[in-house]
Amino acid sequence: MGLKEYMNDIVEAVTTTAKGMRITARYGVDPKEEVTLQYPEERWEIPAGYRGFLNNDVKTCTACTMCVKVCPVDCISLESVRGADKKMVLASYDINIGRCMYCGLCVEVCPPKSLKHTSGYEMASVARGELILHFIAEDAAEIKARVARQVAEAAVKAEAAKAADLSSDLSSEAARAAKEEAAKGEPKK
Repeated sequence: MGLKEYMNDIVEAVTTTAKGMRITARYGVDPKEEVTLQYPEERWEIPAGYRGFLNNDVKTCTACTMCVKVCPVDCISLESVRGADKKMVLASYDINIGRCMYCGLCVEVCPPKSLKHTSGYEMASVARGELILHFIAEDAAEIKARVARQVAEAAVKAEAAKAADLSSDLSSEAARAAKEEAAKGEPKK
């Protein structure tokens, strides 16, 4: 490295430093352009289409498992059982936001649109377990047991209704047979 290259490096360093200081001075002097945001008291306005934490409205969720199937990192887990009315009932619905990469595939594929991205971005925690969002407070085993009882009760009612229909059919069949017998026994006029 010669003297000429050394001097060129020094000139380049001085000019780039001067450019950087000019930008810094402009932000420091111009009162209209604020760069610093006083974070806890002030917050940036969230842009449209921002993908924050996931939220599922479990009242409209149909437990179709499309979100679970499409998730590339398997951060969504759900358990469901078939209820007495043949519809799926959610037993548990959990999202691990520590694993979620906020791609939005699960939101796009959700048929009832119960799964949505919120504008939330603040969730500091000290343990990984705190990053798992539970959307159903009741224990899954309790829900499954309750639904199983409802299914059993519905089956008993259906069996009783079937027996009642059968007995009414038999009684109407017997009445019709008695009428036919009575009609056969009467002489023709």
